[in-house]
Amino acid sequence: MSSRVLSALTLLAALLASSLQGQTQLDPARAATATGTIAQSAGDQPDDLEDENTFSRPSSGDSDLGQQLLLKPRVSSNPFKVSVDASYYWTDNATNQATNKAQDYFLATGVNLGWQKNLQGRYYGDAYLGQHWFRYDSLHELNYENADASLGVLAILPELKNSIFHLHYYYQRITREFGSPIYEAHNIRMGLQKTFLIDRKNSINAGLVSSFGVSASPERLQRHEHALQLGHNLKLSSHWSLSTNYRLAYYDYFNFNGRADWYQIMGTSLTYKVCKNFDVSAGYYFSINQSNNGFFDYQSQLGGLGLTAKVQF
Repeated sequence: MSSRVLSALTLLAALLASSLQGQTQLDPARAATATGTIAQSAGDQPDDLEDENTFSRPSSGDSDLGQQLLLKPRVSSNPFKVSVDASYYWTDNATNQATNKAQDYFLATGVNLGWQKNLQGRYYGDAYLGQHWFRYDSLHELNYENADASLGVLAILPELKNSIFHLHYYYQRITREFGSPIYEAHNIRMGLQKTFLIDRKNSINAGLVSSFGVSASPERLQRHEHALQLGHNLKLSSHWSLSTNYRLAYYDYFNFNGRADWYQIMGTSLTYKVCKNFDVSAGYYFSINQSNNGFFDYQSQLGGLGLTAKVQF
């Protein structure tokens, strides 16, 4: 059988499975993107906007690029940070399909462990380990678990007005009922992030991030990703903050019959800082996926409430 015929049959099988199961079930790594965006855009705001530099790090379901977690290089003697989070979401398109949309609610819970320490001068070591669980109210076949880890380095660049360059190895493993992985990927990620202070209450953050797929299983889901990230943060008071975010990403599925997707997600989140170690947030996001294969086009709304507790040591 020729490779062209085999590729066509592989694509046909994938399209048929998608039509029966939905893209969320076949590729939960993409499904977790929006939930991670809401959780991270709301999850870790600086106490004061004089903390100028921030960067995006993967966590809490960050299967794809663009999580807007704001975290400056820490200079304290406490290199470890542990957090637990729980969010309850509504979506109008749980299966991420163009037709036959299905509304559902789902619960996302998880635990995160981060480490960050100054190595020398401008360089910081950075590591992350996380485990999250996704449970749907009605569509139980969509349930999955997401484990991810990263290890890398940050570099403050005074020559670029203290922008931050980050380079990480990233690993992701997705399972159902903690069985054999349905998705597993190794990636190299790099990017540049900069926060622009407007005043003591307003800041704008911008970033360019790329992720290069080293390996993935199933192989057809291996991809390179490139994203532009923009965000505005408004400190309403000592307890309240409002974040608005936009991300444009390009996905190159180089093992999937030339598939290429443009993905946009935009929205806002409101965070109430109960105390130093506890946040409550609410967010709403709208996403659009446009592919050169129209079968993978979809639009989705996502909104939810989240709780985050964290401690640093």
